[in-house]
Amino acid sequence: MKILIATGSYPPDVGGPATYSALLIKEFPKRGVQAKILSFGWVRGYPKILRHFIYFLRVIKLGRDCDIIYAQDPVSVGLPAILASKLLGKKFVIKIVGDYAWEQGIQRFGVKELLDEFLDKKYGFAVEFLKKIERYVARNSNAVIVPSNYLAQVLGKWGVGLGKISVIYNTVFVPASPRNRAKENILFSAGRNVPWKGFAILLELNIPNAKIITGNFPKEEYEKFLSSCAIFLLNTGYEGFSHQILEAMSLGLPIITTNAGGNKEIVENEKNALVVEYNNKEAWTHAITRLLGDENLQKKLSEGARATAQKFLQKDMVGETIKVLENILHAK
Repeated sequence: MKILIATGSYPPDVGGPATYSALLIKEFPKRGVQAKILSFGWVRGYPKILRHFIYFLRVIKLGRDCDIIYAQDPVSVGLPAILASKLLGKKFVIKIVGDYAWEQGIQRFGVKELLDEFLDKKYGFAVEFLKKIERYVARNSNAVIVPSNYLAQVLGKWGVGLGKISVIYNTVFVPASPRNRAKENILFSAGRNVPWKGFAILLELNIPNAKIITGNFPKEEYEKFLSSCAIFLLNTGYEGFSHQILEAMSLGLPIITTNAGGNKEIVENEKNALVVEYNNKEAWTHAITRLLGDENLQKKLSEGARATAQKFLQKDMVGETIKVLENILHAK
């Protein structure tokens, strides 16, 4: 089986798609699967529209001798890749880890609603156009891979048949730095600097004898803060599937977060984390103060977190992905 992985980014770029694509390129050959990579980052220097056309041509060139084109987003990469796959007569599979139209709507087009509300509303031309693209790509694929049941439900609202969707949880990597709590109480929150991550509210909290650190950090710095913090915070209004929560759990960190999106598949309130309302300052202040002052609760959540992380560490993401691709290849 020969696979062309069409991805929006690839190392030295950072982020989920880059890490995931690099892992597949490393692991696929060990299991008898040949793979090639085509990153959109390699054409991003061209003007808009032109870069998508150039990417389309490169998919055609590299995809000729492949069995399946496996795309990693539904718009920038997904649209040129699915058009190329139709021209070549190749099977097309896509991995979707979020709603691109919603994310762009929040960041560029004045959308205020969180994803669950966004799915049921109509917006201006630009947002609706992006919706049409991502839904066309997903509906016309041979298979869709998502990292959570929550995202499978989102795709159901896009009109994607549930029989086409496979839920494959992502591999969890235990941070290289072991737990080494700092003397001061560091309250740490990390992720992309996007509005739904709720950093602004966390920075407004007044927690005595504690230091709140938030932001997007290089891997080494991120792991340093993660291993040394007293509590990991994730005040999020949306999560498809949170790697950061599971990485924090693998270290046995006490965690406070929300029940947004895919978090419901990981977090159990009072068992492996404390769950509070998104952007509710009073609730966040109370939960942090309570957890800092209760060592028994810290220990209970830490033990629960490690047990949860272990369940995900045992999953074979690469093997499950190959099984989906093989099924599509041999389907009539």
